[in-house]
Amino acid sequence: MKYTIVSGSTRINSQSIKVSKYVKYILEDKLGETVYLLNLAQANLKFWDESFWNKNIEFDPNWTLAKKELEESDAIIIVAPEWNGMIPPALKNFFHLAVKGEIKNKPGLIISVSSGPNGVYPITELRLNTYKNSFFCYIPHHVIIRYVGTVLNDLKVSENDDDKIIRERIEDSLKVLVEYARAFTSIRNSDAVKNFSFPFGM
Repeated sequence: MKYTIVSGSTRINSQSIKVSKYVKYILEDKLGETVYLLNLAQANLKFWDESFWNKNIEFDPNWTLAKKELEESDAIIIVAPEWNGMIPPALKNFFHLAVKGEIKNKPGLIISVSSGPNGVYPITELRLNTYKNSFFCYIPHHVIIRYVGTVLNDLKVSENDDDKIIRERIEDSLKVLVEYARAFTSIRNSDAVKNFSFPFGM
């Protein structure tokens, strides 16, 4: 199966991309899955405007490439840094763009990243605001990585007990996501989903 990891920071060499690369390592090397990493610091996605709905023009070639990878994916992992108690603008923009079925009825895992003791607000914001028109389905599990600078600094070796615990939490959550991804395949193939008449959530 195929998984997309969205690294939500636009900072170069961010903690979010460090976490995303670790998640990619676990999925590929330990769980044997195929992974596409969408790094918003490099993807240079155009910010949404009204031309997005114009069927006669390509809105953004960079989004066209990302869209294809997302459509081929069975599940999505959102790595969301906490900036001023919110998700970054580029990550919010991602969800403005992903409303044409790319992540519809696909399970998602949130991994929140904080440089300090926080990290709850991205979880709340993503669960509240990003599923309506995308029909994205967050699984009940999520991961909050606090004091992210002190963990996951080596792909294979944990530095301390907190590092060891967060690695175990990430791997266990990814194993759960794999099971959701398998189950959701039949949901997307069902006639009820394929013939659903209402393109926007309530």
